[in-house]
Amino acid sequence: MFESISILTHESSTEVRGARYYLSNLIELWENQGIQVHISGGTNYFPADVALLHVDTTVVEDEFMELSARYPVTINGRVRDISKRQFSRVLLNQNDVYQGPVIVKTDANFGGILEFRAAVEAGEKEILPQDIQRPWRKIEYLDSNKYPVFNHISQVPQGVWRNPKLIVEKFLPERTSAGEFRIRTCLFLGEQEVGLWFASPDPVIKFVNATSRGLLDSIPEALREARKEQGFDYGRFDYTEVDGEVIIFDMNRTPVIGAHGMELIPDEQHLALANAINEYA
Repeated sequence: MFESISILTHESSTEVRGARYYLSNLIELWENQGIQVHISGGTNYFPADVALLHVDTTVVEDEFMELSARYPVTINGRVRDISKRQFSRVLLNQNDVYQGPVIVKTDANFGGILEFRAAVEAGEKEILPQDIQRPWRKIEYLDSNKYPVFNHISQVPQGVWRNPKLIVEKFLPERTSAGEFRIRTCLFLGEQEVGLWFASPDPVIKFVNATSRGLLDSIPEALREARKEQGFDYGRFDYTEVDGEVIIFDMNRTPVIGAHGMELIPDEQHLALANAINEYA
């Protein structure tokens, strides 16, 4: 059993305890077991039995990858890039022949807002007044709760295709018997995993707009294969199952579950996820 864990985070992300991240729950459970947890808040090395890479950006900077390599074991030490172009199998190009609806997203995680904020803090970008509408080719970020859906690829604005920050995917929703849209999510650490589903009348579903929710009975093997392929030890995958096919549309190494999701997961499953860290001893 590990005696100490170092959480590797940015200087601006040291408030992990009591935060929205699921890691906050794990830290509480680990500390209740007497495990010492240290939050790095930068790239200074703190000796520990194991490290967990919890840098909340789409692409982890080289200095954090180098820091993670100094530990005997680093959970998610191989997960550097979670941009959608790295894993999406439903990407579309402008000249693709596709007849179904499509969705426009940012290549970056969480609508690209974290990268934009970092650029503003570095003086590289500026926040424009809200009444200024930027053209599609210059858009820096999107509200991930409101990714636009178009009925046909021909309706996608030309500027989207010219903007490297944006991607276009097939929109492949899963529908419930009541006609609502549904997503599935898998939270995992090591061999432990738990699956949840959320449904909403809105096509872009988040925890906040879900009108019904529940636990999944099983997790598809395709998700475990994707975990191995992408090098994930800990995180959350969002997906749908359409016509027997698993479509993964988000991979996250700093998962958030939300209050409704937390309430769905039994206490013994939370503890099992926390204890799964010992698989890496």
